[in-house]
Amino acid sequence: FWELGGGEPYPVSGIHGTGLAELLEQLTPKLNYDDSDASTRIKSRVAIVGRPNVGKSSLLNQLTGEERAIVSPIAGTTRDTIDSTVEWEGKRYVFVDTAGVRRRARISAAEEKLMVNRAIKAVRRSQVVLLLIDAVEGVTEQDVQLGELIRDAGSACVVIVNKWDLVDGERSDKLYRQARDYVKENLPSVAWAPAIFISAKTGFNAKRIYKMVDDAQEQHERRVSTALLNEVLQEAVAWQKPPSSNGGKQGKIYYCTQVGRRPPAVAIFVNEPGLFPDGYKRYLEGRFRDALGFSGTPFRLIFRGKRVREAGSTLPYADG
Repeated sequence: FWELGGGEPYPVSGIHGTGLAELLEQLTPKLNYDDSDASTRIKSRVAIVGRPNVGKSSLLNQLTGEERAIVSPIAGTTRDTIDSTVEWEGKRYVFVDTAGVRRRARISAAEEKLMVNRAIKAVRRSQVVLLLIDAVEGVTEQDVQLGELIRDAGSACVVIVNKWDLVDGERSDKLYRQARDYVKENLPSVAWAPAIFISAKTGFNAKRIYKMVDDAQEQHERRVSTALLNEVLQEAVAWQKPPSSNGGKQGKIYYCTQVGRRPPAVAIFVNEPGLFPDGYKRYLEGRFRDALGFSGTPFRLIFRGKRVREAGSTLPYADG
């Protein structure tokens, strides 16, 4: 091994751990790592997901400014998740390039299944997910399923419509508005996610992604006062009271409070949770979003039953 000219060799055993302590003693002084430096703190862990050949690796290279991932027109070139640390305007991000997620019906080899499972795990351990859409092919069934995966994982999300240079060479405002509405309509599970139209190949709009990631993460970690939440809830039920059951029993709302972040979760205390159908729950979520924002993050409402004696008085609408 001396003849290779690479310096002093260190014999180790990865299975038994032999020689690892000696290797670390030699390796650590060369890292020059200072944990007191605030710039070493990771601000966001961002997963890049999408169908095969949608431009995930090209986007990673554009964001890092280096050729860190192999780019090829052959779908499935990326076989594993690739972590890349990037510093931008004094903040440090970890971008995770994932293998293209295909429909399970098209996955036959064990290696393909492993690639998909690793991509799914990357979504679940990331704070923000960039969902890439091909501007030429539009939203597909697999894109919709990926959106549902992101929503169920509770991750913040930004929708990235790539290859926009192939669709709108003249950058028409009208076409942009139509495309933006199209994306929201066809990705209902992440309709709350902001969308940006880019070209990973030319770099058009790519650097704006950093600001969108910051904004989405801020909303994902946001906390709202109980007073403000109840003010919004009171106005919502004043406009539309909860529906009655077939037996004529009226749903009653007592109060609400935030019980979680990442994503934001609000518990609404009611007389009987079963009296509130999904349609009314979606109405309340919409009113909260209209009043408070929460763009780029899932927003969860949890209905909890509570007796009147425990809850105190109901919201004013119930007495009207």
